[in-house]
Amino acid sequence: MCQYAIYEAQRLVGGLSSPIDARSPTVRYLCALFSELAYYHIPQWELDDKKRAKLLPCEAYRALVAGTGGSSIGVAIDFQKLDFPRGFVVADRGVVAVGMVLNRQLFIGFRGTQFLFDWKVNLRSKLVPINMGFDLRSPFIFRTVSGRLHSGFSEEAARISTRVLDAIRDTNLGDIDHVFLTGHSLGGAVAAISENFIKVAPTSVCMFGAPRYSDLSAYISSPHRLPAQVRRAGDVVPTVPPRAFGYADHPYEFTTSGIEYVDPVPFSSKFGGLIRWILFLAGRFEPHDMETYRNELGATAGAEGAVAPLAPLERLKATDMVSAT
Repeated sequence: MCQYAIYEAQRLVGGLSSPIDARSPTVRYLCALFSELAYYHIPQWELDDKKRAKLLPCEAYRALVAGTGGSSIGVAIDFQKLDFPRGFVVADRGVVAVGMVLNRQLFIGFRGTQFLFDWKVNLRSKLVPINMGFDLRSPFIFRTVSGRLHSGFSEEAARISTRVLDAIRDTNLGDIDHVFLTGHSLGGAVAAISENFIKVAPTSVCMFGAPRYSDLSAYISSPHRLPAQVRRAGDVVPTVPPRAFGYADHPYEFTTSGIEYVDPVPFSSKFGGLIRWILFLAGRFEPHDMETYRNELGATAGAEGAVAPLAPLERLKATDMVSAT
């Protein structure tokens, strides 16, 4: 068994067959690794109000914040100490993105910062129309890319994507054959929308417990392959914002075991939504935590480090980081 899950990533990527199947259990587990890794970078400005850190659905993040001992020094990922020299981290007030190339595959994990986890704002956010003109889907066929997207997530995706593209240009990542955009919770929604901006190689999107971010027309008209959503039955986040506001369920959803997601009993009952919220408000956060997703996906993929900690916390470094602009 691996002492830390992240050290198995290179071997797992090296064992993927070509062409890479984005639906493979190993690929989804790898995406979960990098979605979780994004929580290990904590900018200084996130530490100003430690009570809000409890909102972020990752045990390691909460432990790192608690371990700062009341200082405002942030925590940064040191790629060389993790034996991954080809990587980058970018952050703004709403989103952190961590990118790494393994065997010519670029994985970019997104997470929302504590400032994006304002559910009063997220639930009220309107769907805003998009119109991306015409897109050549196949010879002699043009389609209008249109629909509506969550206004807050879309703004954050545009902002962080600009920084990601700058980092890709500025970092010696080598040749890239495929890009995997991935994220957990609100980061998953940002990852999916960012596919409209990050176009450096063929791209796939894999989300974990992501909220709704689109209406049905945006899914239908998109030139991209549908993003894959991995969802756990007790997780309340994929059920918001409400469909009554025009939002659509993710049309391509799977369980952590890789089968098509269907609400089980009791969540499929008339009061299933209420049951989810009662459990969530009673402190049942575990169904949404990133580690729970990654552990179960690792078991499905047969990964040696499935239940191991992601990375050694002592190999991260405390650093003074300037505020986002």
